[in-house]
Order: sequence, then structure tokens, then C-alpha cells
Amino acid sequence: MGYAGYAPGHKVVELTVLQQLLKLIKSDKSLETLEKLTRNTAQAPAEEKFRKVRLTNEKIAAVITDVPGAKEAMVEMGWVEEGEFLVLPPGRSVTMREVRDIDDARAALKKLEDEAFKRRIAARNAQKNPDKARLLAEMAADRAERAARDPVTRGSVAVPRGVGTMQTASGAGCSGTSGG
Repeated sequence: MGYAGYAPGHKVVELTVLQQLLKLIKSDKSLETLEKLTRNTAQAPAEEKFRKVRLTNEKIAAVITDVPGAKEAMVEMGWVEEGEFLVLPPGRSVTMREVRDIDDARAALKKLEDEAFKRRIAARNAQKNPDKARLLAEMAADRAERAARDPVTRGSVAVPRGVGTMQTASGAGCSGTSGG
């Protein structure tokens, strides 16, 4: 254990094969459909209608068959391709762990999309107002320059005062009874 009982340092967690495949999927609609299919199967494992997906279905084909990584992710979860169907065999089940992995992939995709959107807006705004872009660049250069210098504030330093004896209340004449 580390200091004060805390775990030592930050460990880098290796992605599972499923997480790597989910990371390849760049469609929120696909991840949403995968999440729904997986959640239904995890919550009702005995329900046969949730254990069979027709790949030739127009909507399924658009979000699973035609999207790179989607069908592969389902196969990695244990689904088996049988003709035009993906079937989850009777001895195999999916858990909420897979659902959480899909939710995490959706959140990561959303974050990437938001960051890309912000970059596009910033680039568009920089083109509209070159003075603002110049000022922002100067501010960034100033920040970098300040960070490279010594700190603006310096630590306090003790300054010796007097001979080092402690003043008491009686020595200052403000203790005892002074006729009050």
C-alpha cells in the first residue's frame, strides 16, 4: 500500500478485445442498438426473441452489418452467425459487463464528437476574426513564457526581530491589578 493506505500510483488498464472492437465503431446509432440488444439479452436470458437477430433486416443491416466492428463485437460477446441470423447459443449468456462496455464506448464517442465540434467552431471563429486569433495566440505565448520563469510569488522568509526574548504581559505592564 502507498502513503496513508492509498493504492500506489495509477495503473494503465489494457483494453479487452470487445472494448477494442467497440472503439472502432464510430456510429452512436450502432452503439445504441448494440446496447439495447445486449441489455435485453442480459436482463431476460431465457427469452428466445432476444437471442436471435436477423442481419438482413433493413434497420439491423444499417447499424450492425454495414458498420465496421459492430458484427465483430457481437461475435466477440458470444453471438454465432447462422445464415442470415446472429444467434446467442443456449449455453452462452451476456452480462451487464458487456452493457457497461458499450455504454463506456458511447460516452467516449460522444466526447470525441464534442471535442471535434468545438475544434470546428474555434476554427470557424478564428477565420471570422483574425484579430481575436492573433490575441489568443499572444495570450498562449505569454502563458508559456510565464510558466518558464520563476514563480511570481516567493515563499515567506523569517525576519529576526529584537533579541529573541519573549515579551510577557507583566513585562508590558498590562497584567495584575492596576487599580481598576
